[in-house]
Amino acid sequence: MAAATGAASRMTRVLKAQLPPQLRAKLGPPPLAANAMPVRQKRLPPNMERKIREKAFLIPLEDIPSGPKPFHVMRSRMGNYPIYTDVRNGGSKVVTILRKFGGDVEALKSELQAVTGKTVATYHGRLEVNGRHQPILSKWLHRLGF
Repeated sequence: MAAATGAASRMTRVLKAQLPPQLRAKLGPPPLAANAMPVRQKRLPPNMERKIREKAFLIPLEDIPSGPKPFHVMRSRMGNYPIYTDVRNGGSKVVTILRKFGGDVEALKSELQAVTGKTVATYHGRLEVNGRHQPILSKWLHRLGF
């Protein structure tokens, strides 16, 4: 008899899945088993919420247009990009720094946010992004022709 009730419940689940969403909503949620506990929605920790929020900023490098920009980035004396990595707090915090830029700083900041997917802090003469982003920033600047 237990096998028959199991087959019947499977049959109703299959039939419910084939119904249109309006009718499925009228039927209500599926009944819980006698020994099953209701599933609670887990709340994400704050760092995971921040990571999800920052992923919304991220745009693939190929999707960013490479036309003329309202800002410019100069190279260093040796011809390298002015992108530096700073390790702080005894090695627990890594920051990528962009220097030697000019023009529209807000446009540069929004593009950096789109390229890295992280929030960008503006200071006097430098832009800081949390994390190691030197390789992606150099590819991006090379694509822009700087």
